[in-house]
Amino acid sequence: MKVGITIPAELPAAAEAYAAAGVKIFRVRPDKAPYKNCRRCTKVLPDQQPNPKYVPHRPEDCKCGVSTCHGFWAATTDLPTVRRWWNEEPHANIGAPCKLNGWAVLDIDPRNGGYASLCALEQRVGVLPGTTMQVTGGDGLHLLYRSPGFDLPGEPFPGIDFKHNGYILLAPSVHVSGTRYQWAGAPGIFVKPSTAWPETLLPRKEKQPTLPRPRPARHPFPAAPAGGRPGGGKMWTVADLVQHVMDSHQGNRNSSLYFAACRAHELAEQGLLQLADAEQALLSAADAIGLTTSEARHSFDSAATRPSDRRRAA
Repeated sequence: MKVGITIPAELPAAAEAYAAAGVKIFRVRPDKAPYKNCRRCTKVLPDQQPNPKYVPHRPEDCKCGVSTCHGFWAATTDLPTVRRWWNEEPHANIGAPCKLNGWAVLDIDPRNGGYASLCALEQRVGVLPGTTMQVTGGDGLHLLYRSPGFDLPGEPFPGIDFKHNGYILLAPSVHVSGTRYQWAGAPGIFVKPSTAWPETLLPRKEKQPTLPRPRPARHPFPAAPAGGRPGGGKMWTVADLVQHVMDSHQGNRNSSLYFAACRAHELAEQGLLQLADAEQALLSAADAIGLTTSEARHSFDSAATRPSDRRRAA
């Protein structure tokens, strides 16, 4: 029998409830931008000179003593730390890194046809096994499964993301629309996911050949209409762009940042977002995934002289 955990309606109390239940969490800003690394963990100083105090290390092995350093790698179950974080910022949203918690999440975004893709997917592979579900603030859906133990493709279908290396927000976090995330089923009850990631959604090399291999991308980053997202739908938000960068893998960090920067410049040119806000958020995200300041700066600035998506798609 699955035992649920009661989650209070207020963010600080909810954060403590998750931590007490063994869920690693961290604070998330309203635009989903991660916290920047501390000065000791910054590879390049603001004047572009190498930091003489920097010692190479993996984010998960950091011992700098700054509890929010390295973004979601700072996630913890330590109650005194969690209590202090939300005392400092009582309106901070609650983030949970998927892989660090042993989760893999099917993220369904209705803005880009996610529910239609889900119906088509289940017609193709069968109904997905029942599991813990969360209704997102954007009227989407999170299906939480146990991690399969290896990386998954990020955006295999229009409007559906496989969240594994990145993170999700947890109820009662507040979406940019003002709507709160909430657990499906009994209100305010969270059940730790115990169902394994569906075998029918495993990469081909990791399962019996029942699902065709995804078609390879034609570009090093996904093509999208100006101001849009892969597969169409509404425009990207700054939070979407930050999440795209945070979900990148080791070999495509620069191309993911460049893609996000291109979208940011396009939207800024159309007057749909403030470029300075997107720049700050994306450079923070690049810092969190291990890009140097000069690498991130070059990728972001290069996007200003990009060829347009219309010319590329023609």
